[in-house]
Amino acid sequence: MKKLLLTMLLLKALYTQVPGSDPEYAQGAIERNELAHREIARFVWLIEVPEPGDRDEWRRRLNAAVDTTHGAFEVVDASDEERRRVECGEITLQK
Repeated sequence: MKKLLLTMLLLKALYTQVPGSDPEYAQGAIERNELAHREIARFVWLIEVPEPGDRDEWRRRLNAAVDTTHGAFEVVDASDEERRRVECGEITLQK
């Protein structure tokens, strides 16, 4: 049986925390979705998702894993520079 290779896409997840809520809550949402990721700034993660990598779908998935009383995610395309840094190993993703 042939094993299919998934092509992955790099997106950026930005989390807006509700003041006073647990900041680790966002990290848990990414981990619950079993995404390779790296936090590159406070509440900003690069995430690797299978193509086609629909930003709206991943925003919905991540927000489904957090209670709105804690915060919310926005998902955008990673920049060319961020993709380059991941591809060359300067930024390593973890799962």
